[in-house]
Amino acid sequence: MTAEARFVQVTKLNARGDFVFSYPARLLREQDGARLVAGTFNIESVAVGKLYFRRGDHALEWYSTRRWYNLLQVCEQASKQVKAWYCNICLPADFREDEICWRDLALDLLVYPDGSMELLDQDEFAELALNWQTRAACWRALKEVMRLFKENSLPFQEG
Repeated sequence: MTAEARFVQVTKLNARGDFVFSYPARLLREQDGARLVAGTFNIESVAVGKLYFRRGDHALEWYSTRRWYNLLQVCEQASKQVKAWYCNICLPADFREDEICWRDLALDLLVYPDGSMELLDQDEFAELALNWQTRAACWRALKEVMRLFKENSLPFQEG
C-alpha cells in the first residue's frame, strides 16, 4: 500500500528520551507497522566507519513499530550509487500522523557495498543504563539485521 505523497518529520531521541535532531522526509510507503521514507543529509560531512556521509547524500529510511532497529540505504549525493547501509539499534519507532519518532540505543551496524560489516559504538552501548532484557533485545535485533543482509532480504526491495 503506497501512502499519499506527503512529508513526515523524523525525530531522533537518545536512549534517555532527550531530543537529538529532527528533519523532514518524504513518505514513500506505509505498510504493516513500517514506514519507508526518503531523506537528504543536511549536515556537514561526518566520518562513519571507512567513509563519509556528506551534505546532499540521500537515503531510503525504513522504520518499524515492531522491530528494534531502523535501516538506512545511503546513496552518494545525486547518484543512485549505494554508499552503504546503516542500521541503528533502537526501540521500536513511534508513529504519529506526520511524525516518526525513534529512540537510539547507540549500537550501530554499517554494511558496505561489498558485504563487509562494521559494528559501531559498542563502547557507547556498554555505558547506557539499560536492563538486561533491553540489552538482550538489542543483540537479538543486531543478529536479525545481519541475517537480513546475508539473505539479501532488505525492506527496501519490497514492492
